[in-house]
Amino acid sequence: MATLTLAFKGKTLQIYPLQDGVLTIGREPGCDIHIDSLAVEPQHARLMVQGEKFVLTQTKHDNTTLINHKPIEEAQLQNNDMIRIGKHVLMFRLDDSVVEQNKSDSNIAKPSAPEQAPSVPSVNEDQVESNTPNHGWLQVMNGKMLGKTFKLRSGLTDLGKLGMLPALIALRRSGYFISNLADSNNLSVSNKAIGDKSHPLHDGDLIKLGKVTLQFHLQA
Repeated sequence: MATLTLAFKGKTLQIYPLQDGVLTIGREPGCDIHIDSLAVEPQHARLMVQGEKFVLTQTKHDNTTLINHKPIEEAQLQNNDMIRIGKHVLMFRLDDSVVEQNKSDSNIAKPSAPEQAPSVPSVNEDQVESNTPNHGWLQVMNGKMLGKTFKLRSGLTDLGKLGMLPALIALRRSGYFISNLADSNNLSVSNKAIGDKSHPLHDGDLIKLGKVTLQFHLQA
């Protein structure tokens, strides 16, 4: 089953299981996913759920809805997408069995084309992902927790729940990404402030979150 997890400044507010149908998202109390914020329109967006297809649509063109920090009017959701509406975040998660089924479907052999000169075989994104290290962990490099390590065990890690300032690390198809959930510009990767954008993480990257310095590692 797919879910949407509603969070504000790193704090999880509610988890919504998704079933077939159309769900409304907005400030109105009658919305299926209610976000109590003046930065959100009364009926801000709607989500159509049909089997394994999840399509998010804005109700008005002048609404602001971001997926992975990119503005959208309509988009099909992918596993671990981060939706930002106002200052609230909705994390979209697919059940592991659905993810594996999608991978299997994408790797089904297609009819071969007429015989041509030999060429280099193409590799799709899911095949690349299967060969990419996907177990990340963090090591604290200073302060009271110096030397402590945290394994990133799921597709979404809330650093605020680890005793740090609010930030999210999400595992997507192309790797790990970190996003700032705080209002202030207190997050940098390799000495570069990332602002309110999602930033990819690479093995050995130094993350500075407020006064805490972390090093990101990938486990082969």
